[in-house]
Amino acid sequence: MAPLIICKQVVKAYKVDDHELVALRGIDFEMQKGEMVSIIGPSGAGKSSLLNLLGGLDTPTAGQLTVDGQNLLNLRGRKLADYRLRQVGFVWQNVSRNLLPNRSALRNVTLPMMMAGVSPFQRGKLAMELLDAVGLSDKAHQRPAALSGGQQQRVAIAVALANKPILLLADEPTGALDRQSAAQVVELLQTLRQRYGLTILLVTHDLEVAAHADRVLTLRDGALGQDMSKYGDESPRMDDAGSIKLPETVRSRLADASHIAVEIRPEGVLLRPETEADDSAGMGDLLMDAPPPPKRRFAWLRRKPKVQS
Repeated sequence: MAPLIICKQVVKAYKVDDHELVALRGIDFEMQKGEMVSIIGPSGAGKSSLLNLLGGLDTPTAGQLTVDGQNLLNLRGRKLADYRLRQVGFVWQNVSRNLLPNRSALRNVTLPMMMAGVSPFQRGKLAMELLDAVGLSDKAHQRPAALSGGQQQRVAIAVALANKPILLLADEPTGALDRQSAAQVVELLQTLRQRYGLTILLVTHDLEVAAHADRVLTLRDGALGQDMSKYGDESPRMDDAGSIKLPETVRSRLADASHIAVEIRPEGVLLRPETEADDSAGMGDLLMDAPPPPKRRFAWLRRKPKVQS
């Protein structure tokens, strides 16, 4: 079976004044239909740029991008608008981007259906089914301001599924929620994935949220990294004394290090092997790259000797 999503050497660059900012650097990525994949990384890593490309909200600078057999680079005008309306659903961290504040939960869910030309009777019926699926049928006539943050995101998920898309893109959907509400939203996504046969790509900086996916990939500085899910049961855990038993694949990378650098980053803790050779080489490189000091011509060397009369 062909993958639902195929990205080949996808590059995205933005022009900022006279400078070029590269958000994605040759992304190679595939997703199977029905799969749920999490991408973790710090702010500015390129996560949102990747979602915007897959959602048809932006176009890549270079590379190939295919979703369900459609080359997104070839979609224009009505075809592109139809793709965004019917085949992909979005859930954003910012609720103001998900819901219209002056419309009830029910009318928010029916809006995408109205744009797709669904009849009024069908719109109401399908919207209530979706609100029931997210556990909010009793809040159908409430506006977003009357709902909690977790409830607002549940309505946002119902809106994203209004036109039965094949792909759901979630950009930090739990970023503004407390831990309990975040867990409920992620569990709901899993339930809806099974119920509606969804393919879900979720980007986050929360490792606990990411762990619910079938695969967890890292994205840093515009490049996809390792599959974090491959460690499976080897995932390290901290004991009561604060010691961590690392997986064998990690220990083998650290074995020859004279010491290990530890960095606290937004997405977690980074262990980086370092050796004395690396340190000395690095200093040598710095010295070699440094320009030679300017030649100084001292005035007393340039003075001509006085002639005795």
